[in-house]
Amino acid sequence: MYMLSKCSALFLIIIALGSLTARAQGNIESPSGQWSAQDSGVLTRLLGVFFTDRKQGWVVGSNGLLLTTKDGGARWERRTPLNREMLRDIYFLDPQRGFVLGEYTIFNRPAGDLPKNRAFMLASSDSGKTWDEIELINDELKADDPKRYNGLGIVRMVFVDDRVGWACGEAGLMLVTRNAGKTWQRQALPINKLFFDVSALDESNAWTVGGGGVALRTVDGGKNWNEQITGITKTLRGVHFIDSKRGWAVGSGGTIITTTNGGNRWQPQVSGTEENLNTVFFTTKTEGWAAGDRGVLLHTTDGGVHWQQIQLKTRSDLTRFFFIAPDCGWLVGTNGAIFKYQP
Repeated sequence: MYMLSKCSALFLIIIALGSLTARAQGNIESPSGQWSAQDSGVLTRLLGVFFTDRKQGWVVGSNGLLLTTKDGGARWERRTPLNREMLRDIYFLDPQRGFVLGEYTIFNRPAGDLPKNRAFMLASSDSGKTWDEIELINDELKADDPKRYNGLGIVRMVFVDDRVGWACGEAGLMLVTRNAGKTWQRQALPINKLFFDVSALDESNAWTVGGGGVALRTVDGGKNWNEQITGITKTLRGVHFIDSKRGWAVGSGGTIITTTNGGNRWQPQVSGTEENLNTVFFTTKTEGWAAGDRGVLLHTTDGGVHWQQIQLKTRSDLTRFFFIAPDCGWLVGTNGAIFKYQP
């Protein structure tokens, strides 16, 4: 009986070690789910991802790439691009109405056919089947300094409802719409940095982060943007707030900072990596994800007090998260990388 107990115990230990080894080598790692690779069919750099439910989604990237799925990513279909420019971000207000944020590059345009503006936006009203360009940077916006606005890139956008949204970019450029993207107005920022990301809760409260460790907040819909002291100088590339108090920002060299008072005070967290982190997303007050260059994926279940590195079978730079629910999300990156998180 004693020998049987010892053997049983040894067997359980071996099984446990085997399980840990399998986790370390797979596309996995989370107490409640796993990340698995999806076949995008491309080797393009993917920069934006959005889903309206667990089935219908879109991905955009370089060279005018637009992918769509109707089955949660089991199959991705390539839509014919309108041009071969850089598509940086995508957002849908509902299953039919969506926007793509892009950037013209001189390398993909015929000689003598340069566009007026570097940044552009496309709108669709038929689930992305067709797209029309809308005026993102209008003549009124450029009236004070046409050369400045012609050459500025815009990298991220976010909407808080079916009317109000923001878009951020180079040289302190912040745009806002209050009519579902039909027109955009410039908002004055106190710093002319490149802003990489913007997170918004409602039509009043939003944050943006960028070069030099800069973080700004508005509590009045963007009439005033106020600088916050982050205590760092490294570039911040991603930001996410789950309520008016709690938020996280990530950036160069494995930087992670967090706040519990809306950004009045930011504190560093230990990421355990020196790779650049590009995107962060929290699904609850305690569970969150951060991802970055060379396939780095981090997970926390205690608000970032501890971050665990998840071993994905990729060395691609990971660029953007999207979660439709705490147990269902996607992550995209370079070389056509798409990963899905599910139980």
